[in-house]
Amino acid sequence: MQIGMSLTSSYSIERDPKAVMDGLTEQVKAMSNLGFASLSLGDHHVTRNNYLQVLPTMSHLSAFTGDMRLIPLFLLPFYNPILLAEQLAMLDVISGGKTAVISGLGHQPEAHDAFETPQRLRVSRFEETFEIMRRLWTDDDVSFSGKHYNFSGVSVNPKPLQQSMPMWIGANADPAVRRAARIADAWVISPGWTPDYIDERLQFYRAALDEFGRGGQVQDLVVRRDLHLAPTRDEALRDAEVLFERGYRGFGDREMQESLIVGDADTCITALSRLQSKGATHILFRCALDETEQAMQTIRILGEQVIPHFSG
Repeated sequence: MQIGMSLTSSYSIERDPKAVMDGLTEQVKAMSNLGFASLSLGDHHVTRNNYLQVLPTMSHLSAFTGDMRLIPLFLLPFYNPILLAEQLAMLDVISGGKTAVISGLGHQPEAHDAFETPQRLRVSRFEETFEIMRRLWTDDDVSFSGKHYNFSGVSVNPKPLQQSMPMWIGANADPAVRRAARIADAWVISPGWTPDYIDERLQFYRAALDEFGRGGQVQDLVVRRDLHLAPTRDEALRDAEVLFERGYRGFGDREMQESLIVGDADTCITALSRLQSKGATHILFRCALDETEQAMQTIRILGEQVIPHFSG
């Protein structure tokens, strides 16, 4: 099982964005030295806070990632598929052929309004963009005729170094999970889902894989998890009291207790072992407390005590 980090991209407007970027760079350097498998970043638009946009941020951080895989997330309905295919192909070249892409549908009405991409059309835009990118990365003189995009004889160069760049889909609702089973190389599971709920949804997903004749083809299962680690469990719980008091990213009480990993290295190893038993092949952690000092503490404990446990 591979262990990576999805670093926080959203920060208060009062925070100096250059200082934030410097903090992320410090975290990535530590991750590279500690044997993390991957770096991921999320996607959001027209925000009132400071949101570090995924492609330029990932490109900057790639100078410090070493052997780590780059896993940017894109909300596909907002992007022109030809331009995004070109940019991601170049990122794969920069990474030495170590890029995978998480595609999301997203739900952000103000961004749809600003970008003039009607929300009611987001599913069809997603599917066309997904198909177009995949074809442009492997073929020349591509032609496409769809609801949103029509073109002929288009090639993208350079192409990705990988013959087939992995395309993962983050999905929650039934239709989206079925879409992941039908076309994606992996399903990315939400960080807020409890272990029991993951069991339930995995049955649905694996039945869909079988329905589409892909049960033996799709091997990867990606799970996102938020966490805070400290040298002792009591210390971690004290640090995280503020999260339990004010709430955390829309998690309910049960999700806070069962999905958010708060504790020491052994707490984390136990939680990961349970996910591994469900078939998880790649874990993407996100620091629940993302101030640089707290994030670095979590990263160090993961790298020094948790990753070695699973590296054998």
